[in-house]
Amino acid sequence: MNWKTLVKIGLIGTDRSKISEEMFHKLEAMGIKDEDPARLILKAAATMSMMRKAGIQPKDFEGDLPSATEKNQTNICSKRAIQYLNMILKRNDLSILKEFLTTLKKYNKSLPPESLPIILDKAIKTPTLWEALSPALDDRGRWLMTQNPLWAKLDYTPTLNDWETGNTKERTAYLLHQRSINSTTALTLLEETWSQENTATRKRLLDTLEIGLSKADDVFLSARLEDKQKNIREKAANLLSKIPTSSYHQRMLIRLKKLIILKKTKQQSVLQIKLPKGVDDTMIKDGIKASLQLYRSGNKASQLAQMINKLPLESWTELTGLSPRKLLPLFIENEYAYLLLNSVSDAAIHHRNEEWSTLILEQWLANKEDKLWQDFAPLQLISVLNQDAYNQLTLSGFKDIKFLPAENTPLDFLLQQGKHEWQKDLSLTFYDRLKSWLNSSEATHWGDWHLRKILIIAGLQVPAYLYPKISKNWPEHLPVWSGWERDISGSLTSLELRYKVEKALKEN
Repeated sequence: MNWKTLVKIGLIGTDRSKISEEMFHKLEAMGIKDEDPARLILKAAATMSMMRKAGIQPKDFEGDLPSATEKNQTNICSKRAIQYLNMILKRNDLSILKEFLTTLKKYNKSLPPESLPIILDKAIKTPTLWEALSPALDDRGRWLMTQNPLWAKLDYTPTLNDWETGNTKERTAYLLHQRSINSTTALTLLEETWSQENTATRKRLLDTLEIGLSKADDVFLSARLEDKQKNIREKAANLLSKIPTSSYHQRMLIRLKKLIILKKTKQQSVLQIKLPKGVDDTMIKDGIKASLQLYRSGNKASQLAQMINKLPLESWTELTGLSPRKLLPLFIENEYAYLLLNSVSDAAIHHRNEEWSTLILEQWLANKEDKLWQDFAPLQLISVLNQDAYNQLTLSGFKDIKFLPAENTPLDFLLQQGKHEWQKDLSLTFYDRLKSWLNSSEATHWGDWHLRKILIIAGLQVPAYLYPKISKNWPEHLPVWSGWERDISGSLTSLELRYKVEKALKEN
């Protein structure tokens, strides 16, 4: 008997929803009878509610018991660490749980057996948790995974049988696996079956080429530019644009050489921009749309932008002979500055170019008061930065302010990004500035919600070993403390837990 079906009929009412013959027979078999449908549903609900509380008698197991894992000496983490792990699981704090698992591996410790099922269940729903859990599993954990088909799928390696007889999801998984091992072999498999696939499957399989993308994929992808389906054409053009040596890239470069010219004099260099005269059939084939309007620009300027935001940024040196640091000021001075900045930023995101991302964000941080930069918020570039670049850039934002960033400023966005770990200097600067601000006459006990959000992130991203230093000298005696105690204590609680976890896992 389906409890949800019973509840649905009860909510809608028996005058609007009929009880099926099948349900009548099932209820009768359970000894639940009544001529009045309404009373019948009430009796069924009361009976099934008690049954749900009592549980269900499991069927007798008739199969063979699995062979036990070999006995080995495992270095299970300390009782104190287990207490912290149970606290983390109770809070369902996945960020700290991932850190616990990483630290566990760092000190060559094992998870307590009783926690394995709970964490494996969580890993099914959260793929990023499995990435942290997998290296931390010992032989016992690997053995346990094989006893539950749902857990076993976490570490399943697709086989050729999945490709030949599986559904679209299984076939895609096999192709992804092959692309990570041998991209050429995977491409051959895709070429052999392409004509037999339906449109939806083609799109899923084409996405797998993101892994191991190279010049070897050029011919196959170029042929897809003539596909009848728009989403296939667009995906193929997107992939080709990420191959610096592709024929697609060469065509874009030839077009842009006619439109972007560097004029040099003894005094200065100027970037001259010509707009395209329209789009021809080859440009349309390459995915350039005639009527698309980007970055508050007209059709022709937007056609130029479409070429730029797909161009690998290394090509700008070939176009102009200038390094990125010398070229960016020319973009800013150009009459098409807004279009150039946006399209180059999109290119930096598309190609994950750290150098250009860093340069653009530096200018954004330094010129936030200028109108050009007030209208321009390249937030997605932050995720492209590496750890050191992010910390150096964010730390530099504190140089020109007295205490903490105002809301919706570049430094505020950088601090709220939440994906990079904070290094020591950035961590101490933020907390020290917060303490100084609270001690000043400018502090208020209300508002500043952006700072409260940053505090949550800081508790998770600051190095845990800094907790003893950061936890000291808070102005708890001041009236303003009452308005900030909850937020600051929450941040410090996360930091303290991470500090204690590290300490507990380190001990023998």
